[in-house]
Amino acid sequence: MSTAYVLIVFAFAIVLMIILISKFHLNAGIGILLAAIGLAIALGTPWEEIEDTINKGFSGTIKSVAIVIFLGCTMGTVLERTGAAITITKWIIGLVGEKNIIWAIAFSSFILGIPIWADTCVILLIPIVSSLALKTGNSMMSFGTTLYLGALVTASLVPPTPGPVSAAALLQVPLGQAILWGLIVAVPSVIAATLYCMTLKEPVAPLKEHLVAAQEAEGKSLPGLGISLLPILLPLVLILCNTATAVVLPDTGIAHFMAFIGSPLAALLAGCFASLFLTGDKWKTPEVLDKWVDDGMKAAAMPIIVTGMGGALATFVKNAGVADKIAELILQSGFPPILIPIIMAAIIHVVTGSNALGVMTSAALVQPMLAQLGISPVAAFLACGTGALMFKHANSSGFWVTVSMSNMNVSQGIKAVGGASTVAGFTGAVLTCILAAMHII
Repeated sequence: MSTAYVLIVFAFAIVLMIILISKFHLNAGIGILLAAIGLAIALGTPWEEIEDTINKGFSGTIKSVAIVIFLGCTMGTVLERTGAAITITKWIIGLVGEKNIIWAIAFSSFILGIPIWADTCVILLIPIVSSLALKTGNSMMSFGTTLYLGALVTASLVPPTPGPVSAAALLQVPLGQAILWGLIVAVPSVIAATLYCMTLKEPVAPLKEHLVAAQEAEGKSLPGLGISLLPILLPLVLILCNTATAVVLPDTGIAHFMAFIGSPLAALLAGCFASLFLTGDKWKTPEVLDKWVDDGMKAAAMPIIVTGMGGALATFVKNAGVADKIAELILQSGFPPILIPIIMAAIIHVVTGSNALGVMTSAALVQPMLAQLGISPVAAFLACGTGALMFKHANSSGFWVTVSMSNMNVSQGIKAVGGASTVAGFTGAVLTCILAAMHII
């Protein structure tokens, strides 16, 4: 089987997958599965081995992330339903002052984007942001976009949001390292995007219904700040402490203890239990213990399935030697290998509109060729996350949620959301390339 044939078949399978998902709106899990089956057949995989290979690739990938994604989505559901997100936002706004209000919006969105989907952050906080835009005389092009971008960046780069959790699992990056490096790259990306948003001064007034909603919410009881932050910070601290003790105190009793307490499963389970404090007396009710958990499970289903299917596709890519041939071609051309996952993620995101799909699928495709390309798993993780931020536009639900709720038209949305997301992605990608070139990652 010639190299040219293998590369053509691989390219055709990926294009087919993207077309099925973006043009025909086929579910991403089914689209990736069909691409994997098509690639297996075209590469001459024995018929009787195809199903077993898919099952092994799927199960081998999700075994370390399925429960983590489920727990993360459940915790996010509780934070959303209890008003904790509003408490955190109000605290940050009071902390930075009215003159720096846009940074308060960016910071609160950045924090809330770690456990909560970016679209949901906009829906939850748009009344507050609309009220602030009216009070300060700022455009919703600026404030609404900042609200979305903070959460979008962390949703692409910082676990336990499903996209980066899945990418870390596919690339075999320990979750502690993924969180630490994701934060390091996410911070300057959000700063750059916020600076861009500050240049958006075209007048766009907030919608009246959001101003009314903000007034109505003023009298509602909200959870305290400490218990609002606890479910977010507790898992992160436990995971990072586990990473630190493994390095500083290896093979000690405390390191062995932290290996469990600071594992992603135990840490996120602790976060879920901590989130029950937000519910007050309602924690005993079926609504919290059953329905909210059920909603978290439903939210987790898609990323778990897509991650597993990505693992199955990666297995065929690896077994058929596609990765070796692509890596050899890239190295012979002199093209910087670190750009490959960035470009892959950007293309998938721009075509499908899903940054989560861009992160996960590009991670699955690039994983088999990491050794040949000389890219570390951490560098590939950051490259996939930053590439998947590039140019959010009209085929994305997040784009429409932000644009419609911020009272922007499509052209304003392209300039605001599309421009800010590209600035964030480009900034993160440049930083990733620098860190890789200096052999820090």
